[in-house]
Amino acid sequence: MDRAITSNQLNRQKLKTYLVTAIIITIIIFAFTQFKNLVKPSIKRAALRVSVAERGAMEATIAASGVVLPEYEVLITSPVSSKIEKVLHSVGETVLAYEPILQLSKESSLIAFEKLNEEQQVNRNKINQLELSLQKSLNELETQCSIKEVRIKSLETAVAHEQSLLSIGGGTEESLKQAQLNLKVARLELRQLINQMANQKAIMKADLKSLGYEINIRDKDIRELQSKIRQTAINSPRKGVITWINDKVGAEVNQGAELVRIADLGSYKVEASISDNYGSEVRPGKDVIVRLGNTNLRGSIINVQPAIENGTIKFSIGLKKKDAKQLRPNLKGDVFVITSFKNNAIRVQNGPAFSGSQEQIVFILQGSTASARRVKMGESNSEYVEILSGIKEGERVITSDMQEFMHLNAIQIK
Repeated sequence: MDRAITSNQLNRQKLKTYLVTAIIITIIIFAFTQFKNLVKPSIKRAALRVSVAERGAMEATIAASGVVLPEYEVLITSPVSSKIEKVLHSVGETVLAYEPILQLSKESSLIAFEKLNEEQQVNRNKINQLELSLQKSLNELETQCSIKEVRIKSLETAVAHEQSLLSIGGGTEESLKQAQLNLKVARLELRQLINQMANQKAIMKADLKSLGYEINIRDKDIRELQSKIRQTAINSPRKGVITWINDKVGAEVNQGAELVRIADLGSYKVEASISDNYGSEVRPGKDVIVRLGNTNLRGSIINVQPAIENGTIKFSIGLKKKDAKQLRPNLKGDVFVITSFKNNAIRVQNGPAFSGSQEQIVFILQGSTASARRVKMGESNSEYVEILSGIKEGERVITSDMQEFMHLNAIQIK
């Protein structure tokens, strides 16, 4: 006959089940831990990058990008609107100073030159005409003045005669007053003629001065055009290599259009750009490293553009070795601006193992075992990472990516 199970019995059975389950889980975890300690993961030595901790100079840097350009490059533009008549050299050729490169047509410039000369001759004729007109006007006024002076003398005599008649009773007051009035009018007319002569001289002088200015301006235009006509023979300003040339014979070019680029390929500079977040670190005189492939070239910042464009700052770098064989026009490279320097720091080569954190776990290679160790790091650059604590000089540090082994204390190295 079945008996009913009491609640106490049910509770004891549940407790017993929980205890057994907990014991089994504990045994499994313990066994797994012991197995993990007994069986260490391994990795092949050839797959690892290892750096020996050493003492040396430590340069902290910030990264930028740069492009190599000739230190000297001149752009020759067309002095006049013309046509390309003859091309004497092509891209890549070396030219000497003052050597002809191409020839522009002079035809349109010569026509403009003749037109300016004709206009200048017209202006000079105007001056002659003005001078003749002035002299004629002055001569006429001087003649009128002479006539007035003679008339005034005659009127003065008439006044004296009327005064004499009046004194002896042979004349009248009215006659004397009329003679005096005529004299006064004549004197005013003479003064008017004299003023007219002065005004005429001033006006003609101003006109001549204005024409003189115009002639001077035209003279300058003529000299400038003469110079441009001479410049239609395009010559190299210095020795260099032609990096670009408009070689289309017969093509029309406007004044100021590009014709030739000449560069000195024996001397180079670097134009670089960097995020404006590092604006305070980019100053003239700062040392930099320019990396072209596997080659590092040293230099310094020579100038910084004040304007920020699209969140970047542009600056120029003067290289210590301007003629290094690795330098080529428009070659792109990495630029590292040095922000600080330590002369005797413990350092290891930079690599994927370093995440940029101040503290992290790295693996130290000792014999056939790599052991995990927590280290504290300082400055870094593209080549080295500074070790502040946790690694001693001479120890071998694995710089490969070890992220998948971070849960282990040690790794077997084959």
